[in-house]
Amino acid sequence: MKATIYAMMSTPKLLFLALFAAATLFASCEKESDTPAAEAMTDDEAVAMIEGAMALEAEGMTSEIDAAIELTEIMMVKSPTNVNCGVEQDSSINRTFDSARFSGSLSSTWSWLLNCTAQDVPTDLSFNREASVSYESLRLISDDSSTGGWSMSNLTTGTEFVFNGNYSRTGSQESKVRNQTSFTSQIDFVLTDLKVGKLKRRINSGTATFSLTGESSTGQSYSITGSIVFLGDGEAEVTINGTTYPIDLY
Repeated sequence: MKATIYAMMSTPKLLFLALFAAATLFASCEKESDTPAAEAMTDDEAVAMIEGAMALEAEGMTSEIDAAIELTEIMMVKSPTNVNCGVEQDSSINRTFDSARFSGSLSSTWSWLLNCTAQDVPTDLSFNREASVSYESLRLISDDSSTGGWSMSNLTTGTEFVFNGNYSRTGSQESKVRNQTSFTSQIDFVLTDLKVGKLKRRINSGTATFSLTGESSTGQSYSITGSIVFLGDGEAEVTINGTTYPIDLY
């Protein structure tokens, strides 16, 4: 009789334990399924990549603008005729760079054409550059190639040059922030009415749009689009998904 009573008491107890374990397992699985997957690329990582692609000290987009201005100043010959008008020219350079924010190396080729009036007065410069750039910053290690195509106008009047063009960078990066993920990437910029001071060679105003695509080392693809407003004095604001981030161009 005692054995029968013990068995009758044990069965509900064992059943309760089994149900409790099943409920706990289900809750655990449900919690895991509710946990969002890690982002392929965070906004912070995207901003670091964009800043590196544009910064002068990382041989980014602003270095192309600086090079175009330097070429133009050399070709603005004050004489009855300008031998540079209508003549396609090219050059190449290899160098290393090291600053407080970026260190790395550059291999680059340029081509340009100075367009002039019938009286040899310069009107605009067509400028193209291809480069291989590797650099390291506090937030990123990057190894990529770049292409840029520009039209530079307002050469002889006013206090600012005006740039319109496209700029792209393709390569691989390793983030030094957050999850320290590595990526393959392509960034494409469309830049509109960048006004650059003729004395300081800094962007005073203008806008840009960009698309950033690629894949992370976790196998996730990403696609990020946004806009940039140039504020002057080396400052710009990047907007991604309605949030604005400051970047330093110089």
